[in-house]
Amino acid sequence: MSFSHIFTIVVPVFLVIALGYGAGRRMSFGGGGADALRVLTMEFALPASLFLGIANTPRHILLSQGPLVGMLALGLLGLFGLILLGLRLFGRLPLPRASILALASVQPQYAFMGVSILGNLFGDAEAAIPIAIAGILVNVILDPLVLILLNLGHPPAAEATASASAPPRVLVSAGGGPAAAEEERDGDTGAAQTATKPVPTWVKVVQPLRKPFAWAPLLGLIIALAGVRPPEMIESSLTLVGQAASGVALLSVGVTLARVGMPQLSPGSIAIALTSVVVLPLSTYAIGLVLTGHEVAAQTALILAFPVSPVPMMLASQHVKSEEHRIASSVIISIVLAFASLPLIINLTS
Repeated sequence: MSFSHIFTIVVPVFLVIALGYGAGRRMSFGGGGADALRVLTMEFALPASLFLGIANTPRHILLSQGPLVGMLALGLLGLFGLILLGLRLFGRLPLPRASILALASVQPQYAFMGVSILGNLFGDAEAAIPIAIAGILVNVILDPLVLILLNLGHPPAAEATASASAPPRVLVSAGGGPAAAEEERDGDTGAAQTATKPVPTWVKVVQPLRKPFAWAPLLGLIIALAGVRPPEMIESSLTLVGQAASGVALLSVGVTLARVGMPQLSPGSIAIALTSVVVLPLSTYAIGLVLTGHEVAAQTALILAFPVSPVPMMLASQHVKSEEHRIASSVIISIVLAFASLPLIINLTS
């Protein structure tokens, strides 16, 4: 397959992101419009699309894909755990920051770009299986796990509201000022949290699972394993909502990037981008060749070869604002790198 044919398929996806970036620069989504676009993506369109994609996957396909499940789990969950552990032990980062940076390093844009690019390259049926399995691993396990970790590191909404309404407190540290403020933003325990009533751990664990982004894929998995299909009327309704997921999500990426500003060419953002589009797919491809064979290794590498997903960026804007710029920068850098890396990996694995 020629590079020109690959670029013909890949470029339209990036043009939609560029369209969103231009709209964001022109302030077309000002006055809360960008937040509304994010809510539409994360609370409605994407959960509906993920639910239908997983629920309509035949049970026998899900049960016969053990090697592919294992390799994708190794690439997504295994590397996430290693990066999280390294950031906590060696980087000494608070749990929310370490969690969101580790997620950005391993979660690709398979949900936004995979159906369009892989479907056009290899056919919808061939691309559907690895995309569905990746969706189950990411949206049923990885993203809810990160939501739980973020919630364990930060007070829930009710607690945060109580803290905001409480009288202001001065945090004192040995270095003074900025260090204390940074600790408060990162969710470190201290005087800012002692004035509120402690929240039970089980509440922090369960609360993120109430979001449609977490429970909709899980419900789809239960329905798929039960061997039933959603009622036709429900499926038709959710299809109308889910059809907006890919385009709206890519548009939202561009708008969010425009709000963040110029990319931050820091070692951290470059490292996240390189890990996502180079280290992750090539390492899993090499391991897969040894453990499973070429076909499964190729499927795994292609799913993991996409640029950094906008989901960590959206989660950072809600939970770890201090990392939003770094992750947004890594999205931009990974998109630029993907123009070269994605065709090369497709050619390598074909």
